[in-house]
Order: sequence, then structure tokens, then C-alpha cells
Amino acid sequence: MQTVYNFERKTPSNIKWDEITLNCGKSVRIYTIESIHDLTQYIGFAKYINKGEYNVFLRGQPDLYSGKMIPSLYRGKTNLSTTTTKYGQRMNSLIKNCPVFSDYKRNIMEPMLQHYGVKTTYLDVVDNVWVALWFALHQAKTKCINSHEYVYYCDNEKTDSFIILLASDAIIPCDKQDGIYRGTCTSLVDLRKAVPSYFLRPHAQHAYMLRKNDEYPSDYSDLIVGIARIPTDLGIKWLGNNEFLSVRSLFPAPYFDSGYAKLLHDYPNSDQSTIQQYGSIQIISD
Repeated sequence: MQTVYNFERKTPSNIKWDEITLNCGKSVRIYTIESIHDLTQYIGFAKYINKGEYNVFLRGQPDLYSGKMIPSLYRGKTNLSTTTTKYGQRMNSLIKNCPVFSDYKRNIMEPMLQHYGVKTTYLDVVDNVWVALWFALHQAKTKCINSHEYVYYCDNEKTDSFIILLASDAIIPCDKQDGIYRGTCTSLVDLRKAVPSYFLRPHAQHAYMLRKNDEYPSDYSDLIVGIARIPTDLGIKWLGNNEFLSVRSLFPAPYFDSGYAKLLHDYPNSDQSTIQQYGSIQIISD
């Protein structure tokens, strides 16, 4: 995969950049983007130089988290073997005991659950710049009450927001499962093809789920091929008041999202310690 290093030569704009050393040890340039045209060109440049062997996807974040890209299941964990074993037992129990999962194999069920709040080894990515920008410009604040995690999204409080570009070699479709793509290093799930649209949230967010094929995929920073830094105030101005890019649109209520309602009904209740370890079907408020 090719990391973007010379974008400043590809645009007439005066682009500033600095570097970050990622958790994997790789250095990546962070380009400060102050034009929608530069943002479009920057993403397109990363896709173009990686064409053929890789697809490049986007991940919006309000912070760079010191160059780490750790999937939710492993955040704050040190004994990955034990965590993975217990997680696998929990997933197998869900498949056996929850009617909502009877039609899905585990490699579809897990990324679908992650999209609704359960912690897994997958990473959320999109191929839609505006959705990525929305997530970059917003931060989630959470509170656990009884058996659920309640999430409130507010504007990013920091000066800068970030769109991370990640490369995946999962470009070969799986013959037997729609929406599943595989490569040597990564696997990819297009939830819009893998699950029907009565699971409305992944369709609203143009959701892909990315997983490294490692036994314990504890860090994805080696897949990063570019980072765009966007001044938060400017990014909010770009988005404006688009109804498609609102909490009520990106996180449809159970009244509209029938799959979400089914998950809330069927997913087992947990105590707060279990929620902290494995997540829950989140309740979103705006």
C-alpha cells in the first residue's frame, strides 16, 4: 500500500503538513485541509495511488488518539487471548439463543452488532466523505444505566477534527455471501449488501466494517495511508444543516429502524461491568 507523502505538489493550494508516528511505528503526514476541493482531491489521490490492489476507506475521528487504531473489544485490554476466548463464547451463545441472529452467520452478525454498539474486533469505516466528516466533527458522550449504554452526540470540542484514510486488500467478493470481501491481510463487510434495510442504521451511514485477518487484530494503524486535519469550525460550516447528516437521520429511532427494535428486544440484558467489557445495544439521544 502507498501512503500519501507529496499531496502538497498536487494542488494549487498552500497546503500545510506535519508528521505523526503511528502506533505501528510508521510515519504519516497529516495534511491540514481548508477547502472542500482539497479534501475531495486528497481522498481521491489516496484512492488513485492504491488502485488495483487496495480500496481506501474513510474513518472520521474527533482525535488521533496518539496514533493508535485499536478496535473497541481490545481497548484498555492487555490479555488479548483471554478477552478473545470469552468474547467468542459470548458470540456463540448469542447465535444459539437470540432469534434475531438465526438468519446470519457470525462474520455478518458481529459487524452488524458493532454498528449498534457492541464491542468487536471490527473497525467502522465508510466510503462517503460527508458521513466521515460528520463523525470527525462530533464526539460521543456515554453513560451506563441499568442494562444499556446511553449515547449523546455533541460537536467536537477540539480545534481540529480528522478524517483517516485506511487501505484494505479485501477486494475479492465472497462467492457464497453477499457483501463479504476478502484479501490476504484484511476482510471487509459492506453492511448495505450483507443485511436488509430494515436494519436501517448501517444503510443510513453507508457502513463498511473492516477486520484484519490476524488472530488478535489489536491495532489497525499500519493500514493508515493518509490523515486529513480539518479545522472543526470550518468543517461544521461545510456540513451546514443537512437533514441527512443529523443524529435522527444517521441513528434512526427504533420506530423507523425495525432491526434496531428487534435487537433491543432480543439482545440479553447485562450488568454495567459486562457492558464496559462487551458493550450493549446503545440508546442514542440528540
